Amino acid sequence: MDELLIRGALLLDGSGAEPLAGDLAVRDGRIRSIGAALPIDARRVIDADGLALMPGIIDSHTHFDAQISWDPTVRPSPAIGVHGVWVNGVKVADAKGMIDAAPLAGELMTEFST
Repeated sequence: MDELLIRGALLLDGSGAEPLAGDLAVRDGRIRSIGAALPIDARRVIDADGLALMPGIIDSHTHFDAQISWDPTVRPSPAIGVHGVWVNGVKVADAKGMIDAAPLAGELMTEFST
């Protein structure tokens, strides 16, 4: 018997392949099977209809708006399993106080790092 069956999710495996609508079964803490309409043989079943399921984590607090201007691989995030980020108008502190980093993030960070 599986520990967990997630049914009806949009499955994205991180490879760049097209998403698959289907189920994912977990046994002994590992993915046992992925496919359409897997048999229900699990202690816990989650209805994921209308939801996406993917490996990794979504980082909701980054400063990539600045970092991406000098580090296009935004290290070390991919190495620790981050596959998505939330980037918005982060403010950056300089000697004069808080400023909007979006227009000059790369320039500002380069200046501070020298």
